[in-house]
Amino acid sequence: MKKFKLALVLFAFNSFVFSVGEIGDLYFYKVTPGKAEEANALMEEGRLLGQETGMNVIIHSQSFGRGGDNVLSWFEIYDDYEQRAQTKYTSDKWNAYTEKFYASDSLTATKSYQLIALDTIVPGDYIVTNYMWQPNKGKRNETLAALERAKIAFEKHGFIVDLWEHNAGSKHALQFTFLSTSMENQAKSFASLATDEDWLIERDRWFNGEWARLVDSYEMTNTNLNNYYLRCRKLKLATFMI
Repeated sequence: MKKFKLALVLFAFNSFVFSVGEIGDLYFYKVTPGKAEEANALMEEGRLLGQETGMNVIIHSQSFGRGGDNVLSWFEIYDDYEQRAQTKYTSDKWNAYTEKFYASDSLTATKSYQLIALDTIVPGDYIVTNYMWQPNKGKRNETLAALERAKIAFEKHGFIVDLWEHNAGSKHALQFTFLSTSMENQAKSFASLATDEDWLIERDRWFNGEWARLVDSYEMTNTNLNNYYLRCRKLKLATFMI
């Protein structure tokens, strides 16, 4: 009987944790000094291979956060666990790539965890800012409600917002992710948000720890955007030199 009850509890827990939206598998890597070009090329090769084999792989480089700008992330997004099982590295084309990846000394794995989407995710080329919150004891539902209010506030000022819950490999923090399609749009959204008196009151409630405590934050940029800005800078420099 005890085993039966335990099985029911585990089933209920798994149903709760795994029953929401898209799934994200997230891996972080430290770039070896002097090996940035090799590391970026290796990650981009994997992204294109994922595209070719039915996987959605997004590569980001860190702008702000622990490790500075010496960090890359590899983010896989799946519609559900069934799609994940059918497509995650299932093609034989991954064999040669993974051998090449692990033979390279340009990247060192630092951490990985899984995320479960709490709303509809729209993958794209974004500047990604993440805030991770650990709900206070007994305050999970209040934290979720506060995240929904924050999502409405940020989207009113032009941000795209995704809500996630950390899963395997983590301490199950709740993640508030706000996205911008460019640095210019991000600047406009920040300026607009700063004039929202209702949000400023709500922001203080967050940082006073009313529902949850902040456990981490960082900003990353999709490498497609990074490459675009790099090309723009080179073009401006070339024009200036002419």
